[in-house]
Amino acid sequence: MKLRIISHAGCMDGYSSAFIVKHYWKHLIKAHISEQDIQEAEILPLYPGEIQSDEFVSTPGDVVVDLPRPKGDILFWCDHHATAKPEETTLPKNQFWNITPSCTGYLIDLALQNGLKLTSELRAFKDAMDKIDAAEYTHQEIIDCYYNPDLNKLTPLQKVHAIGAMFNTRDRNLNMEIFKTLLSTELGETPLTSQALWQLNPLMFYRAQLNGYKEWRENVDAYIAYNEEAKCVVQDDRKAQMSRGVPDRFYACIKFPQASYNLSLKPMDPENMRVGLGSNIFHKDRCKVDLGKLCRDIGKKFGKGSGGGHHDVGGAMINTENADAMIEYVLEVLKKGEK
Repeated sequence: MKLRIISHAGCMDGYSSAFIVKHYWKHLIKAHISEQDIQEAEILPLYPGEIQSDEFVSTPGDVVVDLPRPKGDILFWCDHHATAKPEETTLPKNQFWNITPSCTGYLIDLALQNGLKLTSELRAFKDAMDKIDAAEYTHQEIIDCYYNPDLNKLTPLQKVHAIGAMFNTRDRNLNMEIFKTLLSTELGETPLTSQALWQLNPLMFYRAQLNGYKEWRENVDAYIAYNEEAKCVVQDDRKAQMSRGVPDRFYACIKFPQASYNLSLKPMDPENMRVGLGSNIFHKDRCKVDLGKLCRDIGKKFGKGSGGGHHDVGGAMINTENADAMIEYVLEVLKKGEK
């Protein structure tokens, strides 16, 4: 059987989920496939909107992780996003959904249920991925990972950040190629100790990313603003006079600690714009609006239907011409505090 491992592109949880399902497939996929089938599987990074699009055609050999469930026949599916919840209460064989901190952690838990032994390294990797994807950082961990890490003595959490920096450059084609390359090399117990991965020098990418964060923070202050009524920070990249650095997704929480939410808009091309919505990770108790559902709504209302996420974070694609109306709509929903 010709297999495809399809995972969330440009996302550390997507990469890590693909790593786990490829390396520990015997504890996850109940099907008549072989190690050779897995090793020869095509690595296909996709964004959620591409799965949700009618243009995507699934195959019976598709292993889909950290993405919405495709409409057609597939071999295996696992996701943890609230907006991907299936309608049926009992899922078919080899299909799994639950709200968990990370899809990576969910896959590891499923593998443990099927006999995989939990080692200290696997536990450390799971803990780091759960923390990153659920944004459960402490204030100090944000500083340690985004501002001032000791590159000579990285913690597991910082190592995961370094790996993620490898496929989060400003070149989408390069990101895709590195993502696929990392999953095509010999895999160790986890990415934390995969020798082939670390020979590619992720610290070089991490250093560049840290410098990019600094440049971006210095530049973004010109077009980031706080809306008091909605308790929301709005970052509108259309107002940027120049594009510099790499976005620091938690800067709004550091700069505006009084905020409950942050909204970002990033033009992708003349017709499409990416929208990000997040809660203040240090004050999630203040955040009553389900942002995943809100992103699903704005994807349908202002775009072609691509949008979703978790209660505390979400994303969507909208038509550029609808950007101003979308901002007004989101701020009104946040102001009212509607769920």
